Amino acid sequence: MRPPVEAMQTHLSSSSLERDLAADLHAIVALEREIRVAQAEQLRLVARARARAAQLEGVHDGSSSGDREFATRSFIAELATTLVVSELRASAMVGDAARLAELPATAAAFAAGVVGLAQVHTIMEVTSGASAELTARLEREAIERAARQTNASLRRSLRRLRERLEPQPLDERRAAAAHDRRVCVEPAADGMAWLSILLEAERAHAIKARLDLIVARAAEADGADVTDTAASVTAHDPRTTTQRVADLAGDLLLGGTLVEGDAAPFTVIGAVTPRILVTVPVLSLLGLSDEPAELDGHGPIDAETARRLAAHAPSFQRILTHPETGAFLSYGRTSYRVPVDLAGYLAVRDGGCRFPGCGRRARQADLDHTVDWAHGGATSHENLAHLCRKHHRLKHRSRWRMTQEPGGVIRWTSPAGHVLRTHPERPFIAVPDAAMRAAPTDVRVAA
Repeated sequence: MRPPVEAMQTHLSSSSLERDLAADLHAIVALEREIRVAQAEQLRLVARARARAAQLEGVHDGSSSGDREFATRSFIAELATTLVVSELRASAMVGDAARLAELPATAAAFAAGVVGLAQVHTIMEVTSGASAELTARLEREAIERAARQTNASLRRSLRRLRERLEPQPLDERRAAAAHDRRVCVEPAADGMAWLSILLEAERAHAIKARLDLIVARAAEADGADVTDTAASVTAHDPRTTTQRVADLAGDLLLGGTLVEGDAAPFTVIGAVTPRILVTVPVLSLLGLSDEPAELDGHGPIDAETARRLAAHAPSFQRILTHPETGAFLSYGRTSYRVPVDLAGYLAVRDGGCRFPGCGRRARQADLDHTVDWAHGGATSHENLAHLCRKHHRLKHRSRWRMTQEPGGVIRWTSPAGHVLRTHPERPFIAVPDAAMRAAPTDVRVAA
């Protein structure tokens, strides 16, 4: 039996730990409320700053929709570069600030720390497109339920409530939502990427069911069981069912049609050949090094994959880099999509849009004269840079200004006077325009 003194000490120790734990939890809750209040204040300031930026651009209530649009774009760029975040994130903040102004009850609850940013987003999502009366009802319900429901539960319950109260038929709402259908690619770790498609729910489920059925039929032809998706389908095919479904989806999107044949249950035909740049260190291409290559728009890929693409894949255009300096050496003259040396030279130098923080690749951007051709600007590598269509138009329609500095560096000045510089993705020793025009085959740069 434990001695009384020891038992008392244990009891006191437990009580002390309980008090300390309670104090920590109380401090966590208080800090969460402070964070919510700060986030609400940040969005209020974003709304105010946006209005002031519009005045700076000369935009007022009577201005055209185009002027207002470019004033907003200009401010989003200003906010993104100031916070060093993507324009997508800055745009979301501007959108949140504008939407919150339409939800007074939610804005008050947010400013008081009663609801958090995730719950605010849920309320914005569920009330989108609703009438003023329905919006007010959903706001009241959301604020009342927020204290006892997780955000996922809150979203589900509010959606069910809106379905009961929504006067607009579901088919009309679905037709409006279908305008947002799109395909997205998001980079993942270790040379992988997520491919997402937003489309009608029944089509999404039908696509998945068809993929599963095709793989199942192929497995049945081999006498395999596909009920265990984590196990290999057949002895001669080490892939799991899940992996085979993913591979089939990729083959179909790249290849087109399925036909039944004697050699295999299904064969993909009608392949397309998109043009993609892959940058490969010379020694890796020769098999003397395993230094990673880079897939344009994604990032590093392993050397073996790069060698295979460079040797066998006609849809990939090879770019070589120096083994020590990483300087651009050459791009092959194998693609009519790069008809002149200067355009290819600049595409490799810039890599993508040269606006701060923009991730749009060069192949999706315009070659812009920094000093306009009409104002005496030359068509040379020192006066050309890639700008995506959005930032190209922003340069001409707002107070953002760009100038080129030595080494391919571009200096941007924002409407608020901030100075930012963007550097070329692949610095290299400058090649005179005359030398580039005279190059008979590849553009080559001394290392």
